[in-house]
Amino acid sequence: MALSGLTGNVLFRWTPASRYQSTDAFTDDVDPKETQRLKDEETVYETEIRHKILDAALGYVDISGWSKQALAEGSESLGYPGVAHGLFPKGGVELVHHFYQQSNERLASELPADIQEAQLDPLKAKDDLKILRLAVEKRLRMNAEHVFTGKWTEAMGLMALPTNAPSSLKLLAHLVDDMWHHAGDTSPDFSWYAKRAVLAAVYKSTELSMMQDKSEDFRSTWEFLDRRIEDVRKGIAMAGGSIGQMLIPLIMQS
Repeated sequence: MALSGLTGNVLFRWTPASRYQSTDAFTDDVDPKETQRLKDEETVYETEIRHKILDAALGYVDISGWSKQALAEGSESLGYPGVAHGLFPKGGVELVHHFYQQSNERLASELPADIQEAQLDPLKAKDDLKILRLAVEKRLRMNAEHVFTGKWTEAMGLMALPTNAPSSLKLLAHLVDDMWHHAGDTSPDFSWYAKRAVLAAVYKSTELSMMQDKSEDFRSTWEFLDRRIEDVRKGIAMAGGSIGQMLIPLIMQS
């Protein structure tokens, strides 16, 4: 059984699991496994609704920003009541993180074909920085629409708030890990962390450059990225071929 809104679309559902959650009466004969199954079903349903609303809300970011208003407009566009934004207790940052995660997944899906098209080989050490250069530009271009409209500044501000920073850093960590994976990294030692720290710094500094770039097709940003990649290459060479060794002096100074 489901409770429907005035529009006819189902948002909140009543199920046997709801009854078990609302009262302890008459539950002595309830099968715990069945109760858990119904609760899991309800969780899946709510997750699907959340994703639909988030996807729809992205279409309103240029007008309403990364906000509860955009979430409400996305909800209403699907026929759900505007109060459905209550499914997102953290507000607009959940929309930012949804977009970030979607973009990360898109990069992971498309990057192998781009690497092949560029005739690069993840198994060749000489190609790893070229692959990373390709990956960073491709991922940042996914933000371009929101950079043009000025909304990415708002997104970065939301992600940097203390309450949101842990989740934001986790998304960045997954992003740079995927990039290194596609570049063929299999390091089992300290350099695993060092490589990801260096790439995260390159990515974030290039992202900040992109925010201020007024050149055509972000030409200045990609030139900035080329210089950062070259800095990494020179640093590795000076450290005897190891990113881990390159970072040790910085760690000792901190």
